[in-house]
Amino acid sequence: MDNYKNIAISGASIEEKPNHIKKESTVKLSPRKDIRRFFVDFKAEKKYLILCFAVPMAIMVLLYFCMSVYHNGETVLVLDLNGQYVYFFEAFRNFLTGNGSLLYSFSRALGGEFIGIFAYYLSSPFSLLVVLFPKENITQAVLTILLLKTGFCGFTFGVYLEATRKTRNRVAAVMFSTMYALCGYCVVMQHNTMWFDNVILLPIIMLGIENLIKFGKFKLYVISLSLAIFSNFYIGYMTCIFSAIYFVYYWVSKDPAERNPLGVKYHFLKSAGRMALYSIISAAICAALILGTYYSLTLGKTTFSMPKYEPVQRFDWLDFAPKFFIGSYDTVRPEGLPFVYCGILTLILFPLYFFAPHVKAREKIASGALILLFLVSFNVSTIDLFWHGMQEPNWLNYRYSYMLCFFLILFAYKAFERLRDIGYKKAIVVCAFLGILLLIIQKQKYENVGDFSTIWLSLGIIAIYLCVLRAVTSSSLENMRTATIVLSLLVGTELFGGGLMNMSSLDDDVRYSVSGGYRTFIDGIYPITQNILKHDSSFYRAEKNHHRKTNDNMALGLRGLSNSTSTLNSETIKFLHDFGLASKSHWSKYLGGTPVSDSLFGIKYIIAQNSEEEIYEEYIQTDLGDADYTVYENPYAMSLAFGVNASLKDLEIHEAYSSPFERMNAVVSSMLGKGRSVKPFKRAEYATDVDTGDLKQTTASNHLKYEKTDSGYQRVTYTIAVTSEDVLYCYFPSEYLREAHLYVNGLKKGSVFGNESDRIIELGSFEIGDKIEIALEPLDSCIYISKDASYFYYLDSEQFEKYMPLLKTSQFEISKYTESSFEGNINVSKDWELVFTSIPYDEAWNIYLDGKKIEPIKLVGGVIGFEITPGEHSLKMNYFPKALTTGLIIQFAGLVTFAGCIVYTELRRKKLIAHGVPVWCDDCPDEDVFAPDIEYFYDIDKPIITDTVVDEAKKSEEITENGEKL
Repeated sequence: MDNYKNIAISGASIEEKPNHIKKESTVKLSPRKDIRRFFVDFKAEKKYLILCFAVPMAIMVLLYFCMSVYHNGETVLVLDLNGQYVYFFEAFRNFLTGNGSLLYSFSRALGGEFIGIFAYYLSSPFSLLVVLFPKENITQAVLTILLLKTGFCGFTFGVYLEATRKTRNRVAAVMFSTMYALCGYCVVMQHNTMWFDNVILLPIIMLGIENLIKFGKFKLYVISLSLAIFSNFYIGYMTCIFSAIYFVYYWVSKDPAERNPLGVKYHFLKSAGRMALYSIISAAICAALILGTYYSLTLGKTTFSMPKYEPVQRFDWLDFAPKFFIGSYDTVRPEGLPFVYCGILTLILFPLYFFAPHVKAREKIASGALILLFLVSFNVSTIDLFWHGMQEPNWLNYRYSYMLCFFLILFAYKAFERLRDIGYKKAIVVCAFLGILLLIIQKQKYENVGDFSTIWLSLGIIAIYLCVLRAVTSSSLENMRTATIVLSLLVGTELFGGGLMNMSSLDDDVRYSVSGGYRTFIDGIYPITQNILKHDSSFYRAEKNHHRKTNDNMALGLRGLSNSTSTLNSETIKFLHDFGLASKSHWSKYLGGTPVSDSLFGIKYIIAQNSEEEIYEEYIQTDLGDADYTVYENPYAMSLAFGVNASLKDLEIHEAYSSPFERMNAVVSSMLGKGRSVKPFKRAEYATDVDTGDLKQTTASNHLKYEKTDSGYQRVTYTIAVTSEDVLYCYFPSEYLREAHLYVNGLKKGSVFGNESDRIIELGSFEIGDKIEIALEPLDSCIYISKDASYFYYLDSEQFEKYMPLLKTSQFEISKYTESSFEGNINVSKDWELVFTSIPYDEAWNIYLDGKKIEPIKLVGGVIGFEITPGEHSLKMNYFPKALTTGLIIQFAGLVTFAGCIVYTELRRKKLIAHGVPVWCDDCPDEDVFAPDIEYFYDIDKPIITDTVVDEAKKSEEITENGEKL
């Protein structure tokens, strides 16, 4: 509205007047409302919006209560909220309390950027609430965030209805807002809390686009879209696609008088230009986050999946139909269909929208096309892939399906507000069609569609709604009001029942956390990590030999190797696996560690559960543990950086060796240099006549294939004559992983080739002269084992204890550090003129040697190194991506541009007022409404007419009906 003025002219004419602007039209003219007036109006007329917030949140509280969420809120944890997000909230809370960094974290996979985790999981303003809760109540903080987001989903839907429909049926507004906040997507996907800011902001963004098109108003659009992008770049990307679609939809669906009330010439071009400009400004305001995140994604996420771009139909149309009905949860796994249940009342009313007399034909056509677009997007793989940023979702498909829910509910509301005009008979026809559809669905016998829980229940709900809708269409105002209240109570009951069924099915599918599981585990170990911190304030890594989830370190404040996140460093994942640790896909875990890898990676402390059987002969037992845990100190743990022989620079280990033992032997030998052939691991020989039992042995692709037969002894057995009392390890290389049970002397030891067992496995320590049998039993039809490798190795304690201390002679002595910076000195001698760091290679690390910046190099395929001259040097390292610097510059420019646009439009507005030109106000109180005798609209892009005479305005008369003020 800031870009236009209304001029009331007496005795003057304007060159062109839009045809759709009628002389007798009444235009509201007033200065803007002040803040006080806004709250007065809210208290008087719009306070029902509080119910739009409170009702869905209250129902959600009841749902969690029925799901046995106790006072600590712990059973709210499910799927990735249980395995990832709660730990990231812990890390974010540490940052807010001064104990972390948004740039980098050493609590993840040796270390890695944190800006990607922040942008994907934590950038929502709601995340700040975690600082208000004590650490031991972090799950309560998460539960509070989820409940607040549910409430705000309903609130913003109500705000949209109030702003666009000028509704007086406030009960209906609360009812439909609750349907949006508790639709199937919002209930099932709620644990992905980082997505829900965009669900909240969707109605506000739509309102901003409408104001941008009609009046040229831009602040609401820029602020809401910027918040959407900032709160989650991933769903924000989808929101940007939606914004472009909605711009076209709104333009096409409205006639000229509605979309261009000010009669601006070349309105489409100007509106499209504004849309593009302010969308760019919104993106620029978030540039630091966007570019920082983009840099994070280049470290491996963009190669995480290999999507197929050729179009494929994802599902049969009839298979999708049940998802609109209550109790039709299928799964959040990769085969799952969109969650689009949004109340059976929506299914009844949505078709009636296309019969509504107050909705123009062009809007109905555009709305039908919009719904069809979403349905086609779900079903055509290429379009769906585009919505997801050209990456296949890892579970939790169709992450934009809440947009379809919004429009279905909105169109249903438009039908409801004029249901009496549409006619009750049409509602009967729609209900009959839905009944027939349910019977057809029942005939298909879908696994996720129960006869009573979906078919019979849906039919019953349809029948009840049909009866109540008859009263809604009554000619009696009192009956209509009563029926609406009854209907809202029924809808609330249905949403509660549907939500409970969805949450119960989700629990059956992927399981909610057992109450006490998270807190019991974290609270049991956290005091020990604090003991270590008090005992040793230097920089070090620490790990534990058992895990609740892979991200435990972030909650415990440990710097270690375990981590799971969608923003991954693929080279680090591969690097850790090369050293025999459990590490693949998007996660790594401290399983498969050895004294050699622990020492090279600077793992100084190990927290061991006393019931575990791992052997820590090379470590020192401390008194930092308790009755359940023992803390071991590794005296051979290296500093973050230390000098090694330059021959390491040319060492390639990934392709050159198939065994992690051989890789570590090669690394240690190269580090020591001088032609030494140091082997901290030595082979354990086994009998050449491997017993294959009744398995069928063949050769395939350089692998030995052991295939099950119909009967007999289905194990392949290796016999080892023990020649050392040192710890014995095994590792079976394979490019075709098929899980197998592992047995040692007939006792089950675990498994190999499974998800977390594709790693080095400690077999134990044995007496010299003993014979031990190690057997593998395929779980499926066969297993594959690389035939050109040795599988069993001892740790040669003599070599280890002799040579590992030599690597500590040229260490980086750290005097000052944060999570993203280090300062100190390093003294290297001749022949040790290469510095090896255990920091994953990342170009964003800036290294300064004696004040001069030097370029890092990549060592052994995964970590940072740099060359150095003999002698003592000062060394500084800090982490800051160049992309983030560029982003901050663009962000500053975006904010300045946005502020400039606001100042410019405000100055223009004041200039118009100074010329006696009333300014358009689209929401003014009645006493501020003026109706001049002659009213024309004028484009301010033309010169301002200063010689016009503005007629003195007449206040509009009160309109009354039946003696009551409207």
